[in-house]
Amino acid sequence: MILNLARRSDEVHLFIAQCRSASSSLIFQGMTNVYKSLFSCILGIMIASGNPITLKKELLDIVRKKLKKKELDIARNDWHAKRRPIGCGLTIHPGVGCPLQCSYCYIYDMGFYKYATPYSLSGLQLVVALLYNKYFYPTIWGTYLAFGSVTEPFLPNITVKTLEYLKAITEYLGNPCQVSTKMALRDEVIDELSSIKNLKLSVLVTLTSLHQYRSLEQKAPDPYDRLDFIKRLRKKGFKPFIFLRPLLPGLRIEEIDELIDQAKIAGAYGIVLGNLRLSINIVKRLVEHGLDVKELKKIVNVNNLKKGFIDIRVNGELFSSIRKRALEKGLIFLRRACCANTVTQYLHGLNEVICPTLCFLSKDACDPACPSQCRTKALGEPKHLDMNDVIKALLEFDEYKAEIEGYTMIIKPRRKVKDAKFISLVLSHLLRRKVLIKDED
Repeated sequence: MILNLARRSDEVHLFIAQCRSASSSLIFQGMTNVYKSLFSCILGIMIASGNPITLKKELLDIVRKKLKKKELDIARNDWHAKRRPIGCGLTIHPGVGCPLQCSYCYIYDMGFYKYATPYSLSGLQLVVALLYNKYFYPTIWGTYLAFGSVTEPFLPNITVKTLEYLKAITEYLGNPCQVSTKMALRDEVIDELSSIKNLKLSVLVTLTSLHQYRSLEQKAPDPYDRLDFIKRLRKKGFKPFIFLRPLLPGLRIEEIDELIDQAKIAGAYGIVLGNLRLSINIVKRLVEHGLDVKELKKIVNVNNLKKGFIDIRVNGELFSSIRKRALEKGLIFLRRACCANTVTQYLHGLNEVICPTLCFLSKDACDPACPSQCRTKALGEPKHLDMNDVIKALLEFDEYKAEIEGYTMIIKPRRKVKDAKFISLVLSHLLRRKVLIKDED
């Protein structure tokens, strides 16, 4: 039955419609284990193969009925329902604030506290909030989700919430998830992560220095404990990467060699470079903790920094040295966090995966040695989704022409489009091509 339903999407949609109509009396109020299992299977099939545009509406109809009105209102008005994705994806906050107080951390300049508080939304509320977000779309071909923006997601008092969110996202949405962490998790937590069915989690373990870390990350776990964590992750089937973030100007070549050697020994799949987000206060903290900032001063005039942040990306000799040494050791070298999420999906067997940020259009962002080879896969008509099905669902009519020129898709609607800029943004994201909406000739 399930295989037949998987082949015929109209029957799947009919089943989901029946589930929705029965929700008040059957699905969510004590239906049999067999029916629950069948419902989960059908939901999984839709997440794996459905049109993200139509599936988003259907999922919202299903899950919002599981919340009370007050819970629903809170979810709908939460920032997760409003935020736009950034380079690494749409940021997910299992908590706010962080007690680690790393010298280079930007969150304290944003007003966050030096202690962490678990986020108030339940896992189901988070799912609903995301489904209300106009920039978010579900499924493996939808929006990338990134944990670790304004807290450490695996702090002792945040881990439970992180696990709850990962389970809810995987069960209801199926989006690629990524965590960035400095913690060295216990085996029991790794086992719990591993037990989440269909979760192909991208894990970035942050390392900035093996020898200067006490000046940079006074309260974070020892770097060698983090390397041991990578080793244990690898044994459980994860595809961990070292996140060299921020890459600080002035890092000695000798330390780079040692760091790359240790990454290889630990079983990391590769290395991802990250920006240094700089502010006046961050520079002051780095100086106070004894860091030599003379190399930093060659890149930016720290005396003329104004309020707010600037992102510093290290290029040149240091960048080239890290890349060369990583590739020589057989490690994957990546320039963006989103690429690590993409490569993780690729390493798990999703061969058609392509970065939704279209970073492959920039030679400065996409490394030519990346195994995913998004530039090659993004040529021609999309293979991962039914292009016309997605376009029609978003335009809400089927009167248009679609032309593909290299990495660009040009759509010429025969009717007036209300918000062409937004539609271009969404279609570019889902179809993994640069999409332009133009008037018909």
